[in-house]
Amino acid sequence: MNEALLHTIWKYKLLEQTQFIGSKQEQIEVVSIGEHNQDSGPDFFNSKIKINDILLAGNVEIHIKTSDWLKHNHQQDKAYDNIVLHVVYEHDVEVPQNEQFNVSVLELKNYIKPSLLEQYNQLQLSKQSIACGKSITKVSDIVWKSWLDRLAIERIEQKTAYIEHLFEYGKHNHEDALYVLLCRNFGFKINNDAFELLGKTLPYSILKKYADNPIQVEALLFGVAGFLDELFEDKYAKQLQNEFEFLRHKHQLLPIKKESWKFSKTRPINFPTIRISQLANSIAKQKSLYHLIEEKPDLKTIKLFFDIEPNDYWKTHFKFDVLSEESSKSLGETAFHSIVINTIVPYLFFMSKHNLQSDYVEYALDLLSQLPPEINTKTKEFLKLGVKTENALESQAQIQLFDTLCTKKLCLQCYVAEFLLKNSR
Repeated sequence: MNEALLHTIWKYKLLEQTQFIGSKQEQIEVVSIGEHNQDSGPDFFNSKIKINDILLAGNVEIHIKTSDWLKHNHQQDKAYDNIVLHVVYEHDVEVPQNEQFNVSVLELKNYIKPSLLEQYNQLQLSKQSIACGKSITKVSDIVWKSWLDRLAIERIEQKTAYIEHLFEYGKHNHEDALYVLLCRNFGFKINNDAFELLGKTLPYSILKKYADNPIQVEALLFGVAGFLDELFEDKYAKQLQNEFEFLRHKHQLLPIKKESWKFSKTRPINFPTIRISQLANSIAKQKSLYHLIEEKPDLKTIKLFFDIEPNDYWKTHFKFDVLSEESSKSLGETAFHSIVINTIVPYLFFMSKHNLQSDYVEYALDLLSQLPPEINTKTKEFLKLGVKTENALESQAQIQLFDTLCTKKLCLQCYVAEFLLKNSR
């Protein structure tokens, strides 16, 4: 038994009754459980409790044993003077403060169903990565879907916290902030930091001056990325090098270290050279990504924006001066979906926050619902349990659930556990 479980039982009314007998045989009726307090002080604020037909309004404190009141030194804390009910699993001693203020004690030990405790123990003792296991499919669709919606929004809002940093860095310029975020996500995890550094070192304000000249955009990106500081044999590489030498002095640019980039443990299509060439192609357009999404285009229009083919040179190369078998280097479906999920959708939430336009949130969620679900090690865990995932909105929610609750065994904060405990028989 622990206090977290008792909080859950009280908060979600898992006792399935509202009338009880107190430690002194008084009639206790719970009219309102109150508001759960996650900070210091009583566990529930503004509760309404009827004691022998007298309605009391105040706070409720919950402990495993009544004596925990003394162990926690509540008797010395004025914040606990307005307690109207002391809820415990086991009533072991009389507390002077309860006696002084005539606070009733409600012992729950005989009111909690053994099946509920058994269900809770199964969750806590489970060795599965998702503790509830196949029981998760017992949850009603309404509960499951509403929980996923909440988790998806929670995940996206967490991503906007980082965008706030980029927005501050870009001096409150939306184009610059979204550009750096796009750069970061072109790293596709392994090169995220290097791409972000590239975006911060080479401002979008410089790049957009050359948006009508793809070669100059490529020269700027490859040059600042540190890839043009060597001797080349190929004509294309030499052309970029010459262009960059001029632009480098004109804009006083300082390249980052080439060692910042990682090529090992990644597929050639994910080499930073290929991703930079794709990024250059997306920037060499007359309209910025920010001004595109500001108009709330449909998914097809966004996909056309990222229908990018780098310079023909990259059809037969993955690195400068290293010939390879010819292949397409266009941005793939999975990469495009990742950009929508990790760049466009979070930024739309950020725009909603700063522009006070809630329709950006609805638009962002609609985009997610149109994308297929992500398949990765985390979503596969749910798939093994028979959970059907319809779109990226749901897979993002599953990732959030797995990361924040399942891996930490915080079952009592999950709607699934609440449902299972409530329906334990």
